[in-house]
Amino acid sequence: AALAEAGGAPGDIVYSKTVVTDVGSTKRTIAAAAAAWPSLAFVGGHPLAGAAVSGVHAAREQLFRGRPWILTPGPQVGDGVLERVRRFVLGLGALPEVLDAERHDRLVAFVSHLPQIVASGLLHTVGEAVGDAGLALSGPGLADTTRLASSPPDIWTEIFQSNADNVEAAIDDLIMLLRTLKDDLRSPAKVTTVFESAARW
Repeated sequence: AALAEAGGAPGDIVYSKTVVTDVGSTKRTIAAAAAAWPSLAFVGGHPLAGAAVSGVHAAREQLFRGRPWILTPGPQVGDGVLERVRRFVLGLGALPEVLDAERHDRLVAFVSHLPQIVASGLLHTVGEAVGDAGLALSGPGLADTTRLASSPPDIWTEIFQSNADNVEAAIDDLIMLLRTLKDDLRSPAKVTTVFESAARW
């Protein structure tokens, strides 16, 4: 942003043959920024290999092994540039998958961002209702379900802001289902349908 305000271009600080990528959790905003510089060889990247903890102390050698790494090349990026980033990702043991930025952001709203907000919202609701004493009596199911609730909030507030429209849609879908379940708690057949679908997925 500072470079743009100064009237500069990526070529002023990045060698012309340099390939630039990132590891951000949303792609539309950064893809739009990169598109403003047609000469910039930018391939967006998002390794889906995070944990609920952060920092150097949480590093581990096999972090990316066997995990998806989504690549979102812009329209100006040639196949050769994409292949260089793909080889880099494979070298880390990850599994590259190419998506456009729009599809990426909708997908991760459901498979990453919704689970985070649900885990945090669930533990907030339970904690406020039962307190420390009640939580001490909970079984492993609650801990398994809410593991993500220890994630750093500053990272997630920025993610939600940059993907708010997709996260809102995902939350709406879940709210609709919860309302249906609430209305049908005394109807075993309807509850069973949801549980069977979940088990299948």
